[in-house]
Amino acid sequence: TKNGHCNVSRNHVEQGKHLGYWVSNQRIKKRKAILEQRRVDLLEQAGLEWKMYNDWEAMFALLLEFKRNNGHCNVLQYHIEQGKRLGYWVNNQRFK
Repeated sequence: TKNGHCNVSRNHVEQGKHLGYWVSNQRIKKRKAILEQRRVDLLEQAGLEWKMYNDWEAMFALLLEFKRNNGHCNVLQYHIEQGKRLGYWVNNQRFK
């Protein structure tokens, strides 16, 4: 795999296709229980995570690791850490 994960941003375009929009729609369909189980299974086999942010503690641990490596917590909004959108998560925490 080119990026090593299936967690694409909503506006991600791959080979001219709006992959991020499509992935977002699959998550919504699963949440509404209207996505066929066969498709759920295939997406899970591919490595798709249904929740973009696993749990708060896991993201906080990534933030601590970022701080240990960089000496600060000023994570850019689009920063990816271990395949997770840490920058987006940190930005959301600022407004909660």
